[in-house]
Amino acid sequence: MRGGLFWRIFSAIMVAMLAAVVVFTGIMSTMLQQVRQESYESEVRLQAHEIADYMTNLNQLSSVRDNVTMQFILRSKIADIHDRYNADIWIVSYNSGIAQVLDSSWNTSESIFDSAVMEQLQIIQQGNEIRVTGLFPELGDQIVTIGVPWTYSDGQVVGSVLLHISTEELQVHLSDLLPTVLPAAVLTLALGTLLSFLLARGQTKPLREIDNAVRDFTKGDLTRRVELHCGGELEVLGNSINRMASELSQLEDSRRNFVAAVSHELRSPLTSMRGYVEAMLDGTISQTDMDRYLHVVLDETNRLTDLVRDLLDMSRFESGKFPLDIAPFDANEMFRRVLINYEKRIDAKNISVDVQFDGERCFVLGDANRINQVISNLVDNALKFLPSEGGVLTVGTRREGKRVNLSVRNNGEPISEADLPHIFERFYTADKARTSGNGTGLGLSICRLIVRQHGSDISARSGPGETAFEFSLEACEPPQEQPRIGSAQPLPESPQGFTIYS
Repeated sequence: MRGGLFWRIFSAIMVAMLAAVVVFTGIMSTMLQQVRQESYESEVRLQAHEIADYMTNLNQLSSVRDNVTMQFILRSKIADIHDRYNADIWIVSYNSGIAQVLDSSWNTSESIFDSAVMEQLQIIQQGNEIRVTGLFPELGDQIVTIGVPWTYSDGQVVGSVLLHISTEELQVHLSDLLPTVLPAAVLTLALGTLLSFLLARGQTKPLREIDNAVRDFTKGDLTRRVELHCGGELEVLGNSINRMASELSQLEDSRRNFVAAVSHELRSPLTSMRGYVEAMLDGTISQTDMDRYLHVVLDETNRLTDLVRDLLDMSRFESGKFPLDIAPFDANEMFRRVLINYEKRIDAKNISVDVQFDGERCFVLGDANRINQVISNLVDNALKFLPSEGGVLTVGTRREGKRVNLSVRNNGEPISEADLPHIFERFYTADKARTSGNGTGLGLSICRLIVRQHGSDISARSGPGETAFEFSLEACEPPQEQPRIGSAQPLPESPQGFTIYS
């Protein structure tokens, strides 16, 4: 279509090309006009010099009348100049302001010139040439007088040859140059049109390829790729679009997997709850067992509530609509509080706790509530996969330059090398990356999102004898008024022998 990109580019290039041709033609015409005008004037000046050369062997005008041959030559030459250039020739012999003049009509007269004319004649008498407009008012204001010296054979200047020509005759008009300039301009314009067409087609071809690829993307075909080999910014754009398509394809696969995982996570408790409720309604479950199964239904309901809450939190973190309340807090104190919250589970599994703090207090910048969520989740996962006997949970802080490294480690069964790169993915199906039916399967994913919003990242490593999760926060100085949480005395010692100081 004429309103398409090709025609717009072609038209723009053509307008620019036409403007360039017009400007170039104008400049060349002006230069050529000037050159030709100077050449024409030099040619006219040369005619005056030829007349002066004819007079070289004569020292006065009277000698011309005594020489028939000279008369014939001069008459012919002056007539030729008059016919070709429409110019008049005066041969002047002057003395004390009185000059003898032989004009183009072959009339000889004596004239007394005014001071302006005499001044110019004196310049010629000194061996110089003149070019003056309007020197003789009786001839007209637009008459150019070109004067050259007439010298005798001994080199003495005895007179001058004055050539009078109209300024109109000296000018070269642009119309006279059209036969020379116009063919070159037309040829240039034709070549420019061809090049504009090829250039416009070359520019729009990769754009059409990109447009077709984007159309396929909108139809859901994310396997389509842009094939460009034009180099430059367009090829870079094509490669960027291909990367975008790959990322969109991965995102779509992730979305499908996520929807399938969420559906599975929702279907399992809903199916269980429906079965128990139906059994209660049809009397399959006795009245004595009713309370136990109602608690099962309540647990499944709580699990669904946790799942929905985690999904909402993840959605907010990924969209960036979950603002953080960044402020200084004591990371050591936070670890102590989390361990106190899990004290019953630690006691129940007979787990030893190793606390490795870098100093009594360690202040960092972050959202205390969200970092507490991260630490609680890491401690919870560590406790789940510790054995009932001989398990050791290690938590600690370590100052490294301007940052503080926070870590949670255990000596449980290691995570396999195949599972380790995927444990932060949502609903990953490996047992150690999941919560064995007791959680939502989103905890580690949310932990990574929280840590990344703090400008850091969380890492995991696992091997025989130790599995560790670590992340870092920016260190800071203690606030001027830091509230103390809890008692300054040590808390009661747990049966496993670890002591937590507040």
